[in-house]
Amino acid sequence: MGLLEYVDRYLVERPGLSRDYCRLLTATATKLCAWADRPLALADVDRAMLGRWATALLLADRPSTVNDKLRMVRTLLLAAYDDDLLEKPPKRVRKLPEYLSPPQAWTIEECRRLFVALARAPGTVGDVPAADWWSSLCLTVYWTAVRIGALLRAETQDYWPGEGLTVTRQKNGRQQWYSLPPSCCEAVERVLPESGPIWLWPYHKNTLWHHFRGYVEAARLPAPKAHCQLFYRLRRTNLSYCAAEDPAIAQRQADHASLETTRRHYLDPRIARQRSAADVLPDPTPQKPRLRVIG
Repeated sequence: MGLLEYVDRYLVERPGLSRDYCRLLTATATKLCAWADRPLALADVDRAMLGRWATALLLADRPSTVNDKLRMVRTLLLAAYDDDLLEKPPKRVRKLPEYLSPPQAWTIEECRRLFVALARAPGTVGDVPAADWWSSLCLTVYWTAVRIGALLRAETQDYWPGEGLTVTRQKNGRQQWYSLPPSCCEAVERVLPESGPIWLWPYHKNTLWHHFRGYVEAARLPAPKAHCQLFYRLRRTNLSYCAAEDPAIAQRQADHASLETTRRHYLDPRIARQRSAADVLPDPTPQKPRLRVIG
């Protein structure tokens, strides 16, 4: 059976998978076939091929991204083996070392500068004043740490006036309730339509990040080059401040199965500061003698 043919079967037989995962799995298998420059059968994909593909991917992708793609393909091949479509289970491909920089968030002072810039946004988004639309969207990301894709799918019936919002998670399709403070509820209610998506973006999807980058630059905030990472700065802000109070709050807010996932990818150590050697070791440097004041 062909690799892409089996992807279709795999997704049909697993209706609980999130839409984003289905899209990523299909795209990953398609890229593997494109790299091989031919349609691949399941039996064609072995450890040697995946190793060569990983080497090619490293020219453009981070090691963590390459590992994710290799993991997806191996999961697919394991399922094919369970379905008796492969004679042997796939051999494990060695995981690439991942050298991750510490996650970066915006501090509360930087966030305040951002919301000043958003409040000055000119024009409209659809029929809604742009200042209200952008301010309410970013405030909700700040208070919930919800991924922007999931938040854009939230609809009017998901909002409870004066209380909070129910959001369907992108990765696992699970619904989660988020309490919102009065200031955020007031901002949401200023843009709340009678029905449909709360934050309807009536333009091409990719332009959302271009517009947001303009407001980030207007606020003179440090920003990553990748557009997709911009909203993640706000997400990390939420989780980092939560972790500074209690790491368990950050893990629940992020809906992660492991605290290590939250810490590794989302907690800015400048904000979510934990006690370190500098907090507990005695200072070994000679102390300056105190001057005696006479008179």
